[in-house]
Amino acid sequence: MAESTPGRQRASFRATFSSLSEPEYAWYFTGNMAFFTAMQMQFVLRGFLAWEITHSALALASIGAAISIPMLIVAPFGGVLADRLNKRTVLIVSQSIGSVFVFALALLVITDNVEFWHLFVTSAGTGVVFSFNMPARQALVPLLVPQHKLMNAVSLQMGGQNLTRIIAPAIGGLLIAPLGLGWVFMVTAGMFLLAVASEFRLPKHGLGGEKRERAGILEDLAGGFRYVRGNNLILSLLVTASLVPLLTFPAQMLLPVFADQVFNDPDGKLLGFMAAASGVGGLIGALVAANLEGMPRKGLLMLSGAAIMGTFLLLFSQVPIFGFALVLLACANVGQMLFMSSNNTVVMAIVPDEVRGRVMSMLMMSFGIMPLGVVPIAFLSDRYGPSTAIAISSIGLLIIMALWFGLNGRMRNLRLDQLAHAEMSPAQAARLVAEGKLTQEEADRIVRGDPARPPREGEAAG
Repeated sequence: MAESTPGRQRASFRATFSSLSEPEYAWYFTGNMAFFTAMQMQFVLRGFLAWEITHSALALASIGAAISIPMLIVAPFGGVLADRLNKRTVLIVSQSIGSVFVFALALLVITDNVEFWHLFVTSAGTGVVFSFNMPARQALVPLLVPQHKLMNAVSLQMGGQNLTRIIAPAIGGLLIAPLGLGWVFMVTAGMFLLAVASEFRLPKHGLGGEKRERAGILEDLAGGFRYVRGNNLILSLLVTASLVPLLTFPAQMLLPVFADQVFNDPDGKLLGFMAAASGVGGLIGALVAANLEGMPRKGLLMLSGAAIMGTFLLLFSQVPIFGFALVLLACANVGQMLFMSSNNTVVMAIVPDEVRGRVMSMLMMSFGIMPLGVVPIAFLSDRYGPSTAIAISSIGLLIIMALWFGLNGRMRNLRLDQLAHAEMSPAQAARLVAEGKLTQEEADRIVRGDPARPPREGEAAG
């Protein structure tokens, strides 16, 4: 029995990180880590720069709005492109353009010419680029792993993002003193380009862009909305995914205000610890979710995650002791990851490939709704203090989620049984079809998990 324990531990470890055994997903994950490291560094740097220039919570909210509102408007067109073009190409081009905005802001800070409107404009440009980048990035995941590894892949993707929330603020904080704020922005631009380099290693086949008869862009756009409107479950999932960030994102945006006004840290030295605590909680939540593929009650998992998030954010808002507040902030983010992992997995699993980019763009539009929550909460923060403002948004989240799941039986009882074991990912099957080693019919059967033997190396189809 003593010898079996290490074996069980190794098996558990392999199960937690099983999707990383897929080479295509491993390259995607590497690029994601570089991308979100830069993104999380920017999140802290932009917030600190905006607060340093204006000392206004509403200014922080306006920067969030500058990034988020383009997502609400432009993201649907990004979803259309993700469904029409090769997703690998969309990532490489959009991310390269995004690096230009960061380089421009870095130069303005380095030359001491930066003004608030520069920060606002470059933030808006970044939001436009992300609107094209993120639908393709999200829609890629089901194509890079066999279907039975989907929740594991989604959870690890989110876990990686949260790991960057731990390390990126620390990197930014350590580099500001020796390099200066502008050169740290320059480092983030380099990280974006590193992500581009890794994306050149993604497969060329099976990621969309195949030549076929297409409708016009506007007709494709309308077709995506028609699909969602005609599918009550998808519509409910998207509404739920919009409500949660609407009520929780204000807490993240107001962390610089908490650091200053609640924890007496006007220099922002504690801000990195707060962002890191959020990342630790999110990483723990994602690793837990990575092992919950076999749990079919995804509706219950979403409700539990939202309840954990709202409860601990409420407690965080009322605790003046910094160390205790960090623990509560981490716990809130455990709930957030449980909610997001389960929600995203269900959406990716049940949406067909041909409309997945457009549906993921609508899921991304929830980030465009966030300013609607940030602005009034920021106003309350300026008037009554950040603790009162976040308490109000947290209570609102708990009440709305209780009503939403209580009245929506389909969401409350939502199940997603474990997907059938598949021998390979859609991208791997597409490569074998392109090489003449599988017919399209055989590839479709293998990807669905139907009994079919994949060809041996060098064996042709038929």
